[in-house]
Amino acid sequence: MASNSRRAFLKVSMAAGAAAGLAAACTSAAQTPAAPPASQPAIAPPATTAAAEPQSAPVNVVQAPPPVATPVPTDKRTLVVLQLSGGNDGLNAVVPYGNGLYYQLRPQIGIAAEQVLHLNDQVGLHPNLKSFKALFDKHQLAIVQGVGYPNASRSHFRSMEIWHTAKPTGVTNQGWLGAFMSEVYKVGDSPFECVNFGSSVPQALLTQHAPVAAMQDTANFSFLVDRRLPPMKDPLLKTFGQVFAKPAQKSPALDLVASGWDTTKRGVDVLTGISDKYQPATQYPNNPFGKTMQQVSQMLTADVGTRVFYVQLGGFDTHANEKVAHAALMTQLADTLAAFQADLEGHGRADQVLTMAFSEFGRRVKENGSQGTDHGAAGPMFVVGNNVKGGLYGDNPNLKNLDEGDLAYTVDFRSVYATVIEDWLGAPSKDVLGGNFDRLGFMA
Repeated sequence: MASNSRRAFLKVSMAAGAAAGLAAACTSAAQTPAAPPASQPAIAPPATTAAAEPQSAPVNVVQAPPPVATPVPTDKRTLVVLQLSGGNDGLNAVVPYGNGLYYQLRPQIGIAAEQVLHLNDQVGLHPNLKSFKALFDKHQLAIVQGVGYPNASRSHFRSMEIWHTAKPTGVTNQGWLGAFMSEVYKVGDSPFECVNFGSSVPQALLTQHAPVAAMQDTANFSFLVDRRLPPMKDPLLKTFGQVFAKPAQKSPALDLVASGWDTTKRGVDVLTGISDKYQPATQYPNNPFGKTMQQVSQMLTADVGTRVFYVQLGGFDTHANEKVAHAALMTQLADTLAAFQADLEGHGRADQVLTMAFSEFGRRVKENGSQGTDHGAAGPMFVVGNNVKGGLYGDNPNLKNLDEGDLAYTVDFRSVYATVIEDWLGAPSKDVLGGNFDRLGFMA
């Protein structure tokens, strides 16, 4: 990649008129962040190492016919990654209601079989995931069961680091999405190709080779100088108005902005007006997560060229009184993603967007003494979109063969990543993940 594609950006803060200011944080990322029905045989995919040759995908698939979607060029496709922070209890999200051991191990917090939204005669969804069931029935939701990695860590920090870097061993500063962006980013591309909604850039997005935006909302953004640059007298531009006209190339700070200024200014102009032009095609839940996903749709509708969005929903560390708290989270998760999907369809954007949700680990199989669950290992992932082959993928939870009290993983999370990278984003997954991993077949 050309060296000038690895430029960093200067911090720019903008007040976008009397009604709203425009603030985001774009940073060059050279920084370190904090069983199916009994009639079907189950064959679990073996764990895959980074150097392994490709292997066959899991046989245990309950899959619906794919929806009809308009083909979209790979460079026009967007991936929305949703992090369920804290460790989502997968057994109470995708419930093995057909397995009596589930109720023996969870006498207080288990979801009653008559309340479960049945997907087959063994597993079903939490009763508050009605919107997910509707997406599943429309073949727009793929559920990948038993996702994890070898020698699972029960530490939030370490496990999240593994998911963010796709490296269960060793240490690296570059995230897996950052590695993807370094493959596709070119000078002159939109500075908003990779966007995180939050106050900082998650490790998954870190790279030295492409700009990454951290937005609090679509009303604000800023660009930060790459810390590798030599010290500057005044590296931070206090207001966007200082450089609203194309800057003279006399200071190092302005030189950095000027190298991609025309593209940056076009992106700014688009962002400034999107709140006036956008009207949601459906009503979003009235909570912060709903607001965030509505703003993602806003940016997609404005077509500012974003390839990757990263968003988070927290609160999943349910050590005590889990049943009520987790039920509320299930409602937020399903209703918001269903509203997001409906909004995209209303604006003609649904064929170009794929949403993938993960959590750093699942919870222990046996409930604790506080009517909650402690840190576990494997759990489900959710993939939503018009181009998804909706259905169940991977083995149903095996509650007899546990890994130190936790579900043993049967699908390596990097296989999910590889499927998304190859079959949705159209990039070579080996270059991004550093190895070959099974592709799971949940993409149309």
